[in-house]
Amino acid sequence: MTSTLSTDDKVDLIHKLNSRIGSDINNLEDAYEFEQELQRKKKQLENCIAHFSNISNTNQTAQLSPTKGLDNDQASAKHSATIRNAEANINQITDIKNKSVNLKTKINEFLSKTESFRDELDKRFSTISKLEGVLLYFKSFEKLDELSRQMKQCRDNEQLIQLYGELKDMCRDNTQVHLAAYTKEYKHYWHNILKENFTKHYEDVLKVLKWPITSASETSQPSKDVLMKFSNLTRYLFIIQEPEDLIPISNLEDLSSGSQTSLPVRIMLRPLKKRFQFHFTGTRQTARIDRPEWFLTQTLTWIKDHRKFVNDHVQPVADKLELSHNVVDEFNNGLISFAAERLHTVLGLYISQGTKGEIADVDAAFAHAVDETLGFHRELQSITGYPLNMALHVLTKAEHFVRWIAVEKKYALTKMDDALESAQWCEPVAAGAGVAVGAALWVPRCADWFISLLKTIEDRYAMLPQPGHRLQFVELQLELIEEWRVRLTQLLGAALRELRPAALLGAGPHALLAVLNAAHYTRTVLLQWAHSLHYLQLHFYRRQFYNFTQQQHRDEEVISADVTVEEEPEETLEKSTTADDSFQSMSINELEFKAKMLALNEMSRQNSVASEPPVTLETVNLYLYLLTNEIQLAESGVFGEAPSLLAHLRDAGLCALCDHILLEFKANIREYKKLKYVHVVSSLKLLIIKYGSQFFLIVLIPYVCRLVEACKLLNLDYDDARRLRSLLMQKPEEAQQMSESLGLSQLEPKHALRILSQRTDIRDIVAPRSVLELF
Repeated sequence: MTSTLSTDDKVDLIHKLNSRIGSDINNLEDAYEFEQELQRKKKQLENCIAHFSNISNTNQTAQLSPTKGLDNDQASAKHSATIRNAEANINQITDIKNKSVNLKTKINEFLSKTESFRDELDKRFSTISKLEGVLLYFKSFEKLDELSRQMKQCRDNEQLIQLYGELKDMCRDNTQVHLAAYTKEYKHYWHNILKENFTKHYEDVLKVLKWPITSASETSQPSKDVLMKFSNLTRYLFIIQEPEDLIPISNLEDLSSGSQTSLPVRIMLRPLKKRFQFHFTGTRQTARIDRPEWFLTQTLTWIKDHRKFVNDHVQPVADKLELSHNVVDEFNNGLISFAAERLHTVLGLYISQGTKGEIADVDAAFAHAVDETLGFHRELQSITGYPLNMALHVLTKAEHFVRWIAVEKKYALTKMDDALESAQWCEPVAAGAGVAVGAALWVPRCADWFISLLKTIEDRYAMLPQPGHRLQFVELQLELIEEWRVRLTQLLGAALRELRPAALLGAGPHALLAVLNAAHYTRTVLLQWAHSLHYLQLHFYRRQFYNFTQQQHRDEEVISADVTVEEEPEETLEKSTTADDSFQSMSINELEFKAKMLALNEMSRQNSVASEPPVTLETVNLYLYLLTNEIQLAESGVFGEAPSLLAHLRDAGLCALCDHILLEFKANIREYKKLKYVHVVSSLKLLIIKYGSQFFLIVLIPYVCRLVEACKLLNLDYDDARRLRSLLMQKPEEAQQMSESLGLSQLEPKHALRILSQRTDIRDIVAPRSVLELF
C-alpha cells in the first residue's frame, strides 16, 4: 500500500516517535501509550468528519424529514454562524485591500501633479526664513543701539550694570561673524567707559580708606558708608571684568601661578606698584642692585599689612557673585610679581655690570641675591601657609639657574679647601651633622664641615618645585663628594708617607686616623641620607629619567641598525658594527649583569662537562664582586658609587695601617714577647710551618670570631652598649638574650663586660689597660 504522507509529515512523525520512545527499542510501554494516543486522535477525526457529513445530509433532507432536522438544528446553528462570520470577514478584508490600493494610486497621482507646487512652496519658505534671519539680524543691531542709548541716558549704576550684563550676553550668544565683531566693539566701548568711571570713583574711595594701608593708619576705622560704597564699586568692577583680549600681558607671564588678576585687585595694586617703582627702580639709594633684600622685605611687609583687609572686604563680594576668584592669592601674586620682575632685572644687571667692572665680586652679589630670594620664599610660605613659587621661577630660568649651579660649586670647593687647610681639620668633634642622637663618635672637624656643607646645599634646593632642577643639584653634590674623596686620597697618601712608629702614640689626633674616620663618617651619613624620603624621591625621578633616555637610545639604535643593514649587506661588517654599538651604549649595570651571566654560564658549562666540576676561584670572586657591588648600589640609592668609593678609600687606608703595624711588630718582636698573646702567635706560627694552612684556619677561626665580636662591642651604639653593660653586671640572663640578638656567641659574659669597660664613654677605674689581655 502506497503512503500518501508528505515528506514534512513523515519527518514530523519520526521526530515525535524519537521524542516519545527514544533510543530504547525495547520500551514497549511508551510505544503502547503512543499507539493509544494516536487511536484516540483517529477516532476524534472520524467523529468530526462524520458529524460534518451528517450536517450536510440533514440540510439536504430537511424537507423530506422535518422531524430529524429539528433534532440537529441546535447542533449545526453555531457551526453555520461561524462559517458565515468567517466568510464576511474575508470579504471585508478583501474590500479594504482594494480600497488601500486605490488610495495609494490616487496619492501617487496627486504627488506627481503637485510636485512643482511643492518645490515652489519650499523656495518661498526658505526665502521667508532668510528674511526672518535678516529681520532678527537688524533687530539685534536695533537692540544694540537701544541698549547704547539707554546706557547713555542712564544715571543709576545698578541699572547701568544690568544693561551692560545684557550687552555681554548678546556678545556671548551671537555667532555671526560681522554681528559678533560689531557687538564686541560695542562691549569694548562701554567697558572702557564704565571702567574709567568706576575706576575713578574706586580710587577716590581708596584714598578715603587711606590705601595703601600703613601701620599708622590701622587705628582709624573707616565709616560704614564708605565701606558700603567700596563694596558696591568692587562688585561693579567684578561684573565688568575685562575681556580676555583686553587683558595686558606681563613680561613675566610665565612666572604667574594661576588665573589672571581681577580688575578691582589690579586697581588696588596700582598705588603699591607706583611706590615700588619709586623706591626700588631708577637711581635712588633704595634701588641698589646689591641690596635685593630691601625690596623683598618691603614686599613681605605689604603682604602682611593688606591681606586682612582684602580678605575681609573684597573676598566676600566675589563669593556673593559666585566667582571662582581667590582675591587674597591674586593680591599676593600681584605684589610678588613686582619683586619677581625686579629680581629678574637685578640678576641680569649683575652680568652686564660685572663685565664693566662696576661690581667688584659678581658671584658674591649673585649668591647674596639667591640667599635673600630663598629666605623670601620661606618667609612667604610661613605667612600664606602654602608655597608661591613665582620668585623661585626667576631663579630656575635657564640663564640664572646655570649661574646658580656654578656659583654653588665655586663656593663649595672654596669652603672645602679652607676646611682642609685649617689647622683644626683633624680635631675630633662630639657629634656630626648626620650622627644619631646619643651616639659618641670620633668625627674629624673637616668631615663635619663637609657634611654641613652638603646639608646646607640640600636645604637650599629642596624647596625647588621641579624635580629636574633638584636632580641637577644632586649631580652637584655627587661632584663635590668626588672632589672630597680625591682630597682625602691625597691626604691619605701624604699621611702614609710621613707615618712613623711613634707617630700614632703622640699627643693629638693623627692625620691618617682623621682621614680614615672622615671617609667612614661621610659614607655612613650618605647611606643614612639615601634612605630618607627626600633622596628616595629624587632616586625615583632619576631612574624614571634614565629609563626614558635609555628607551630613546634603543629606538634610535633600532632605526640606525635598519639603515646599516640596508647600506652594508656584508655579514662580517654588520656583526662587528652591531657589537661595537652595543658595547658603547652598554651601561654599567648592563655590563655587570652580562659579566655575571658569563660567570654563571661558565660554571654551568663546567658542570655539564664533569661530574665534579672544578670551580675556579676567579669565577667565584667575579660573581661575589658583582653581587656585592649590586647590593651596595641598591643601598646607596641616588648617591650611586660614592659610598663604595669612600669605603674603598677607608679599606685601603686600613690595609696600609695594618701593614705598618705588622712591620713594626716584626721589627720589635723581642719586646712584644713579654705579652701573653705573643706566645699564642708564636704557637700559631709553628703550627703553620708544621701542618700547613689548613690547620691554621681551624685553629685561628675561634680567635678571629672573638676579635670580630670584640670590634662589634667597641663600635656598638652608646645606648645599646650602656644597656648591655648594666645587664651584664645585674641581670646575666637578660644579658645573654641581648647578646644573642646582637650576634655575640663566642665571647663569655665576663670578657664582654671587660671589653665594654674599655670604651672611653662608659669606662670605669677598674677597667683593664688593654683588650689584648682577653686573647
